[in-house]
Amino acid sequence: MFQHIVNKIEGVDIPLHRYLFLFLAILSVRLCLEFFSNQRLFKSEDVLHIGLWFIFIVGAFMVQLHFYSKEKVAKIIRLVVCCFSIALTAPIIDMIVSQGKLSKMNYLAINSFSDLLWSYITIGGASLSRGATLGIRIEIILLVFASFNYIFTKTQSLMRSLIGTISIYTVLFLSGAIPFFLGKLNTALGLNYGSNDQSSIYLLYLLDLLLFLTLIYRYSKHRITFGIKLISIIRFLFGLGIFSFGAYLAQKNYPENWSVNPTTIYYFPLLFLTLIFLWIYENLGKTNQFHTKNYHKQTALFFLVFFTSSCVSFYTCFASMIVWGLLFFLYEAPLFFYRIPFLSAFFNALLTVSILLMGFLSFGAPLIGIPTNLLFYLLITSFSVYLYFNYRKFKLRHEKN
Repeated sequence: MFQHIVNKIEGVDIPLHRYLFLFLAILSVRLCLEFFSNQRLFKSEDVLHIGLWFIFIVGAFMVQLHFYSKEKVAKIIRLVVCCFSIALTAPIIDMIVSQGKLSKMNYLAINSFSDLLWSYITIGGASLSRGATLGIRIEIILLVFASFNYIFTKTQSLMRSLIGTISIYTVLFLSGAIPFFLGKLNTALGLNYGSNDQSSIYLLYLLDLLLFLTLIYRYSKHRITFGIKLISIIRFLFGLGIFSFGAYLAQKNYPENWSVNPTTIYYFPLLFLTLIFLWIYENLGKTNQFHTKNYHKQTALFFLVFFTSSCVSFYTCFASMIVWGLLFFLYEAPLFFYRIPFLSAFFNALLTVSILLMGFLSFGAPLIGIPTNLLFYLLITSFSVYLYFNYRKFKLRHEKN
């Protein structure tokens, strides 16, 4: 019966993006049931936080089931999203058992490593009314049991099924102990929580992004190719240096506008990923893959840049959109300015200035606060250098032809 259900779910022939809408539908109902079950007021931040947590759980199930069962990603996505409907059982069970008066779903209450071990062994600790409620524990047991069955059905290996199931449960458990680990990290770094701490949300976003990119790569790794030459790596390092210089200017001139705390410490990986996505966008344009009508690639990169930079601040997002826009002018139809030496040099010079502004704005400095003479000299110098190399490249190509 289990094999029949699995085969039926995996064999449904509808586009994978429709499963995204199915996930959102299940998540919306689950959130509504959970808020009723907990009898709690909620804010948009709560919806975002819990939504990102569920995205992590679903993504972690997908990645682990894919590796342990050796099944194709497309089938795993269909199965896991459909089985995500099991998540509806937890708040329903809690409402039936306690009528919404005794059950409070939340992160696990862990204060020491002994509490961590005991909670791991007992699937949530001693309390059935807070943290891992009775409904959540039943939900976990159902999901873990289904995972074992699935891996064993696909591999016929008892050892692989046990290891995979333990791995899945461990990741699920650790996700419920995020505040404990964040507290230990902040203590080690000497950081104190602020009044509007968002460290959990940023951590979940980064983890979700990692799982999403892993699934995308495993699903279409034969189609995700672009050439990375030494000059491209040097160009990225140059851009990283310009960005860092902008950040330095912001801290030097406006030191009170930004400081390191449990939330802002996540700006560093978020900003680095934003620059990586923009760099990949440029490399795809240089290798002419955008010219083959693969618009889904550029669209995906645009949204990755937009959402990742938005996590830092509106000003970072604004600056990253300027950088993206200049890359669009250079490498996208109908303009393709990179083909014209003079315009290519001009827009690359603007690109250099924009990356400096991105670093400047990301660390709390106002746009009008940057020295205009510095922008002017950087623009002129960059334009001269790019123009020289562009005409030299054009001359060499002309002599070769």
